[in-house]
Amino acid sequence: MATSTPALPHPRRRLRCSVAPVSVTDHADFLTLLALTTSGGHLPAEAGAVLTLPPQGPLNTHGPALCLTAQPRRGTNQSPIGALFASFPDWAATHPLAQANPYLTEILSRRALLVYGLAVAPQHRRQGIARALLAETEQRARAVGYRMITLIHTPDLAPFYQRLGYISAHNVTIAMPGPAMGLTQPLPYMTAVKPLVPSVRVRHLPGAPGPVVSALLPGWGLSAEARFEAGRLIT
Repeated sequence: MATSTPALPHPRRRLRCSVAPVSVTDHADFLTLLALTTSGGHLPAEAGAVLTLPPQGPLNTHGPALCLTAQPRRGTNQSPIGALFASFPDWAATHPLAQANPYLTEILSRRALLVYGLAVAPQHRRQGIARALLAETEQRARAVGYRMITLIHTPDLAPFYQRLGYISAHNVTIAMPGPAMGLTQPLPYMTAVKPLVPSVRVRHLPGAPGPVVSALLPGWGLSAEARFEAGRLIT
């Protein structure tokens, strides 16, 4: 999922903020901010319950999720002004290839991170808050071995994410040793992907419906001659 912050050409002056895991006292504000999120999917139904759980992994702050808030460093109001909710990608479990091979779900859930919700309070948009939340998320994910971050957004936000190093498209393909995994969003929504390590690449191949992610794991790379033929990835 993606922030409702518009990608406008003239940002306001940056607001210095602190990004940290959401605290118990900020649960209500966190969920209120996330309700501002607009995307092609939806927040996990259990998002509120997740906030009561201890972390289940080195990246996670609450249960299976990474829940972060942004707060201004100065001023008397220290309520969150930005919120981010990320976890393993739903498509890692629901895609037909993953359902046919549960081990694939385990692999993908430890190497790809999906931002389900990213939102900023309306009065603080275009001040670098969403950028700060994403930067902290990427740093945390990279530190524990994640290799790619992804999110869903509306077309108007594509320039914003592109400035942060993301590549957006309606169709994204993940290369694998066997059949490739295609991720297609219903119009008008788009998937944005960003490698977190140099070995992961996002390529544009002849005949491909959109960008192709290679080397998400060793053995999932592509040759220089890779291409698409009749809708299939030829490596």
